[in-house]
Amino acid sequence: MAFNAFSENTIVLHDGAKGAIVFDPGMSSPEEWKQFEEELNRRGWTPRALLLTHAHLDHVLGCAGMKARYGLLPRVHCEDQVTYSMAPKAAELYGVPMDPLPDLHPDSLVDGDCLVFGDLRLTIRWTPGHAPGHVVFVDEEGNRLVGGDVLFRGSVGRTDLPGGDAPTLVNSIQSVLYTMPGGMEVWPGHGPMTTIGEERASNPFINGEGTGMMQA
Repeated sequence: MAFNAFSENTIVLHDGAKGAIVFDPGMSSPEEWKQFEEELNRRGWTPRALLLTHAHLDHVLGCAGMKARYGLLPRVHCEDQVTYSMAPKAAELYGVPMDPLPDLHPDSLVDGDCLVFGDLRLTIRWTPGHAPGHVVFVDEEGNRLVGGDVLFRGSVGRTDLPGGDAPTLVNSIQSVLYTMPGGMEVWPGHGPMTTIGEERASNPFINGEGTGMMQA
């Protein structure tokens, strides 16, 4: 579901037991909350956990609502706690209304850890470059990953925001994402789904041949 002025993809995965794991809640208006809740009700899913790939403004606009409605606190990598604290200032700069952010979950996300929710197993991989604490969540059994703003169809995450770094992003994509199976689906934070194989073969910014615009 794409929400807010930035068309951010809020991802929801089923845990096999009527639970929903929510990633990067971007809901920012009553209409968007209605869409989100109606979709969950239609499927009979109840949110059980709230996870952030990173804490840029467009990915955290719904955190207050998730706490108020479901009692869930967002979990983030420790390197993105500062990014999270900066989101209200970013909202002011962009002129975007934003409810006060809730506290973070006391358990941060750790590279290499496996999170288990019912039948769903997610491996956390640290992928900095777009944001210092950016992570992706890999569902090996489902052959998919929740990718945030690292890799898009035919593009990559921007590196000009605070904490961004182009060489670091290149390394994250090459050493983490491009080592995964080609059929692995990438569910990004913006735009349509893609696959590791498609981007490794032809992404104009970073590809497997090392000829991308950011690899020179």
